[in-house]
Amino acid sequence: MKRIRVHSVEQYVNEIGPLMQKGFQMYRADQPEDGLLGVGFVGADTEVLISIEEFKATGDLIKYGELIDPYEPEGKKTQKVKAGGKD
Repeated sequence: MKRIRVHSVEQYVNEIGPLMQKGFQMYRADQPEDGLLGVGFVGADTEVLISIEEFKATGDLIKYGELIDPYEPEGKKTQKVKAGGKD
Protein backbone atom coordinates (compact mmCIF):
# COMPACT_ATOMS: atom_id res chain seq x y z
CA MET A 1 0.00 0.00 0.00
CA LYS A 2 1.36 3.38 -1.04
CA ARG A 3 0.48 6.12 1.49
CA ILE A 4 0.97 9.67 0.28
CA ARG A 5 1.07 12.38 2.97
CA VAL A 6 0.28 15.84 1.60
CA HIS A 7 0.29 19.24 3.30
CA SER A 8 -2.26 21.37 1.42
CA VAL A 9 -5.71 21.08 -0.15
CA GLU A 10 -4.14 21.71 -3.55
CA GLN A 11 -1.66 18.82 -3.12
CA TYR A 12 -4.50 16.59 -1.86
CA VAL A 13 -6.61 17.25 -4.96
CA ASN A 14 -3.58 16.85 -7.26
CA GLU A 15 -3.07 13.35 -5.86
CA ILE A 16 -6.67 12.12 -5.67
CA GLY A 17 -8.07 13.84 -8.79
CA PRO A 18 -6.33 11.69 -11.41
CA LEU A 19 -7.29 8.50 -9.53
CA MET A 20 -10.93 9.64 -9.40
CA GLN A 21 -10.79 10.40 -13.12
CA LYS A 22 -9.55 6.89 -13.85
CA GLY A 23 -12.64 5.51 -12.11
CA PHE A 24 -11.02 3.79 -9.13
CA GLN A 25 -13.47 3.11 -6.32
CA MET A 26 -12.77 5.48 -3.43
CA TYR A 27 -13.02 4.69 0.29
CA ARG A 28 -12.40 6.68 3.49
CA ALA A 29 -8.91 6.16 4.92
CA ASP A 30 -9.13 8.60 7.85
CA GLN A 31 -6.77 8.13 10.78
CA PRO A 32 -8.57 10.13 13.50
CA GLU A 33 -6.11 9.06 16.19
CA ASP A 34 -3.41 10.91 14.21
CA GLY A 35 -5.65 13.84 13.19
CA LEU A 36 -5.57 12.81 9.52
CA LEU A 37 -8.25 12.84 6.84
CA GLY A 38 -7.76 10.56 3.90
CA VAL A 39 -9.11 8.53 1.04
CA GLY A 40 -7.91 5.38 -0.60
CA PHE A 41 -8.53 3.83 -3.99
CA VAL A 42 -9.36 0.17 -4.59
CA GLY A 43 -7.20 -1.17 -7.40
CA ALA A 44 -4.66 1.66 -7.20
CA ASP A 45 -3.25 0.44 -3.87
CA THR A 46 -2.95 4.09 -2.81
CA GLU A 47 -4.11 6.20 0.15
CA VAL A 48 -3.74 9.98 0.34
CA LEU A 49 -3.70 11.68 3.75
CA ILE A 50 -3.76 15.28 5.00
CA SER A 51 -3.95 16.62 8.55
CA ILE A 52 -7.21 18.24 9.58
CA GLU A 53 -5.31 21.39 10.56
CA GLU A 54 -3.56 21.63 7.17
CA PHE A 55 -6.84 21.01 5.35
CA LYS A 56 -8.49 23.88 7.21
CA ALA A 57 -5.48 26.21 6.93
CA THR A 58 -4.97 25.76 3.18
CA GLY A 59 -8.49 26.12 1.83
CA ASP A 60 -10.96 23.84 3.62
CA LEU A 61 -14.07 22.66 1.76
CA ILE A 62 -14.54 25.74 -0.41
CA LYS A 63 -11.16 25.44 -2.12
CA TYR A 64 -11.45 21.63 -2.22
CA GLY A 65 -14.78 21.89 -4.05
CA GLU A 66 -13.39 24.31 -6.61
CA LEU A 67 -10.27 22.23 -7.28
CA ILE A 68 -11.89 18.78 -7.38
CA ASP A 69 -14.70 19.76 -9.77
CA PRO A 70 -12.81 19.08 -13.04
CA TYR A 71 -11.91 15.56 -11.88
CA GLU A 72 -15.43 14.45 -10.98
CA PRO A 73 -17.38 12.54 -13.61
CA GLU A 74 -20.61 14.12 -14.86
CA GLY A 75 -23.58 12.97 -12.83
CA LYS A 76 -21.39 12.25 -9.81
CA LYS A 77 -20.55 15.79 -8.76
CA THR A 78 -20.32 16.31 -5.01
CA GLN A 79 -22.29 19.05 -3.33
CA LYS A 80 -20.24 22.22 -3.33
CA VAL A 81 -19.84 24.71 -0.50
CA LYS A 82 -20.03 28.27 -1.78
CA ALA A 83 -17.88 31.10 -0.45
CA GLY A 84 -19.93 33.57 1.56
CA GLY A 85 -22.60 31.11 2.69
CA LYS A 86 -26.34 31.75 2.44
CA ASP A 87 -27.71 35.21 1.68
